[in-house]
Parts: sequence; C-alpha cells; structure tokens
Amino acid sequence: MAADMPEQINRTLAACARQLDAIEEIDVETADGKVVLEFENGVKIIVSRQSATNQIWVAEPGGGWRFDWKDGGWRSEKLAAPLPEFLSGLVSLQLGTPVHLSADM
Repeated sequence: MAADMPEQINRTLAACARQLDAIEEIDVETADGKVVLEFENGVKIIVSRQSATNQIWVAEPGGGWRFDWKDGGWRSEKLAAPLPEFLSGLVSLQLGTPVHLSADM
C-alpha cells in the first residue's frame, strides 16, 4: 500500500474538499496538498498531506492531529474517531449544527 499512499492521500483530500465545499457557510480553499476551511467566525481548520510520513495532518484551534492509514481508513493513535468523524465534529462545533461527512474519504 505504501506505493499507493500518495494517491490515497490525494483522493482523501479531494473528497474532503468536495464534501465541505458543499456547505455554504464554509470557505474552502485547496492548494499544494492541503485543504483550508475558513468559517464565518474567522476560525480556520487545515487538512494537509505529509508526504514524508504518509500521513494526513489536521490543524485546528485545539491543536494538531496526525492520521495514519490503518484498517482501511485514516486513524489517529490519540483519537478514537476516524478522520471523517473527527472532521464532522470539528465542523459541527464551528457551525453550531450537525454535519456528517461521508466515510468514503
């Protein structure tokens, strides 16, 4: 899977951007292996590719999180939630309304 990892990361970032861009209250920008989410309150969440480690990193006001590809999904050793569930929670918190991102990231 390591040889396919850059493509898997790109697919995940594209799916993330596509799903979140459909939410009107979020400004979504993509460039150079990252997806930047900006909310109306000025808060930013950055989802980025870390090619050297084959990880996806999430930077948000509460800290930074690293996700590895394990068991068919992006998971963090520090969090119980997989990446789509974690991002859903972050976005829901900012918008004040439930958001459910698809697990096919």
